[in-house]
Amino acid sequence: MAKLPDVNILDGTPQLDAEPAQFPPSMSETELLQFLKLSMEYATDEILWISSDSEILYLNNAASKKLGYAQGELIGSHIWECNPGFAPKSWAEFWLRVQSNKHIDFETQHQHKRGARFPVRVRGHLVEHGAKKSLLAFVSDLEVPMHTLGGASLQIETLLEQERQKFAEFVDLAPIGIAINYLEDGRFDYINAEFSRFTGYSVDELNQMDYWQLTPKKYADQEAKQLADMAETGRYGPYQKEYIHKLGHTYPVLLSGILITDVTGQDFIWSVVQDISKQKEVEEQIRAAKEKADVSAFRMQLANDSAGIGVWEWDLLTNALVWDDWMYRLYGISEETFSGAYEAWENSVHSDDIASARALLESAIAGTGYYDTEFRVVHPDGRIRTMKATAEVIRNEQNQAVKVIGVNYDITEKVTAMKTMIKAKQEAENAAKAKSDFLANMSHEIRTPMNAILGGLQLLHQARLEPDLKVILDNAAFSAQSLLTVINDILDYSKIESNQLTLEQVPFSLIDVLDSVKYDLDSIVSKKGIELIVTIESSFTDGWLGDLVRVKQVLLNLISNAVKFTDQGCVKVIVSCTEQNNQQALCIDVIDSGIGMSVEAQQRIFERFAQADSSTTRKYGGTGLGMSITLSLVKLMNGSLDLISKVGEGTQIKVVLPLEKTVLKSSGQKSESLSPPDLTGKHILVAEDNKINQMLIKAILKSTQAALTIVENGTQAVDAVMHTHFDLILMDIHMPEMDGNEAQRQISKSHADMPVIALTANVMTEDVKGYLAQGFVAHVGKPIDMNNLYQVLARFSTSSEP
Repeated sequence: MAKLPDVNILDGTPQLDAEPAQFPPSMSETELLQFLKLSMEYATDEILWISSDSEILYLNNAASKKLGYAQGELIGSHIWECNPGFAPKSWAEFWLRVQSNKHIDFETQHQHKRGARFPVRVRGHLVEHGAKKSLLAFVSDLEVPMHTLGGASLQIETLLEQERQKFAEFVDLAPIGIAINYLEDGRFDYINAEFSRFTGYSVDELNQMDYWQLTPKKYADQEAKQLADMAETGRYGPYQKEYIHKLGHTYPVLLSGILITDVTGQDFIWSVVQDISKQKEVEEQIRAAKEKADVSAFRMQLANDSAGIGVWEWDLLTNALVWDDWMYRLYGISEETFSGAYEAWENSVHSDDIASARALLESAIAGTGYYDTEFRVVHPDGRIRTMKATAEVIRNEQNQAVKVIGVNYDITEKVTAMKTMIKAKQEAENAAKAKSDFLANMSHEIRTPMNAILGGLQLLHQARLEPDLKVILDNAAFSAQSLLTVINDILDYSKIESNQLTLEQVPFSLIDVLDSVKYDLDSIVSKKGIELIVTIESSFTDGWLGDLVRVKQVLLNLISNAVKFTDQGCVKVIVSCTEQNNQQALCIDVIDSGIGMSVEAQQRIFERFAQADSSTTRKYGGTGLGMSITLSLVKLMNGSLDLISKVGEGTQIKVVLPLEKTVLKSSGQKSESLSPPDLTGKHILVAEDNKINQMLIKAILKSTQAALTIVENGTQAVDAVMHTHFDLILMDIHMPEMDGNEAQRQISKSHADMPVIALTANVMTEDVKGYLAQGFVAHVGKPIDMNNLYQVLARFSTSSEP
């Protein structure tokens, strides 16, 4: 202790030795000893015997109770264990004073077993018994005499009352139940508002009850254990049980508490009680979620088993690799032969694939890539299987990779099937290319003699013939043109079937397209004695962006079909603007007064190689491809086509094309005319290997007054240009020794400004684009259309003038 108490001068008066006590002479020593023992045990003050070396020899029941110890716990211990005012180093000095004064009387503090301190007054006497000496101490609770406090007593009482109110408010408003019960019978001494709320009882009702009335009987044994623990340790819980609500139902609570003894020695249980109904609900939800997760995991395992998916886990810190059962099956090894290290996986991967698989895994761990790959594994028996592998990298709070979890599954059959499909696709593409090449070659081979036929017929039209011969010539020309249409239809059908048909996007005038169609059909319309009427609605504005050639093909097919099947009356073409899917669109109605179609015929009309019936084919001819190609082209332009027809009354077809509007610029081209341009003074080189075509071109160009030089192959054409100046070159493509493409390339090196026009039976779109991209200034297809050839010659002969 910091300062030893003055053991004999509490009131300033020295203590004198007491006179020996006088006991009734009739009492024997045994009776007297028993009497003294009972007096000490029943005394309300603490009584302690303390040896000279500070050991507690005896303490009475009051001391045991006030200090919170069983008697056996303190007997044999040192006094400073219950009196913090003493310390081992100061006991010797204190004992010297006790021996000197014989009596002690001072104030100090005692400390309860649970730590609480309380003020006491200690009076004691030195007792000698033989050679031994001990201290007999009487300890009483210290109460401050109110008369010594004077006027401060009222202030102290006020402060104490304020603190009591604060504590009461704190306890009453606490969000957790607080209850104080008598230890002896469980009666409630105090409960707060929260405790009242969750029990359903009012405070007054609970003050008339004990906690046994709230506790189901099934908890009797557990309650007894908690009371036993509290008696031994001074506390109980945390402990879960149930309370019985006032309404009769039970609910879960969590309790914990301590044993408190007041200044009068009365024992109380101070408990903190929490209604854990919500917590139990959450726990139930967690349990249900866990059960659901377990079911999901079970289902996932079933799915993995069904799909043959193996799961693996690699610990990057320990290098341990864990496989599930399916992984062993996929790699063809047993669990006993698997080392469980990363290297075991590497040893199973095909030597040609391990480098890329390892690199992808390392990049995923480094955070610079993803692990999603395919590789081959080699089974111990030599079989090779292909695996699909994906993985996710698990990182810690420092973003460091600590684990990799992934899956493998066998895709050998899929890979084999893909290879088969790729091979089949390649074969199909080769077959399609062979067919396309065959059709292109057939087109070229057919167009070459057709060039001589149509060219010759065009030249004969300029001759003066007798009426009968004129009719024969017209029929021949019509038949030749029909044959050319069949060839074009077959080529278009082939392109559409192989998805090789592409659309251009160029500005065009629909009115110009209609004029061109009318010009093409003028002779047929006149011959049949019907009318072709084109009506332009007032709302229509011209100028569209699309594929000029394919739009004309659609119109030509529809209108020519209408003309073909109309023998009396007229064919009307009505042009207007409309909307389709909130976009401005071009609308064309083709209405005829022809033979019409039955419902069955309407269902077949757009099928390839189909017509209304066999009699239609015999009477009107045709391949049955025209309408099928027309519908395909309309769909390719995201348009729509509707058909209304009735047998004997005619047909109406409405086409809507959602094309973009554009502003047309003046082309400056001359209007169509069969008049040959005047090329007097111009020198034209013609490279053509076919003798008949040479004669035809020579005849066609005769009226232009141009000088002609004709060569038979590309080599001769290049040589001619080296020695002679030409204003224009007409170049065939398919020629011996050197073809037209190579000849044009060589000529452009030495004569870059010399215009070379492709004059060929190759008329496919991709071919024409290729010629123009290479450097040909224009393309004229075979069979040669004299009108088209004259326009091209006029344009480039003028541009080549100095």
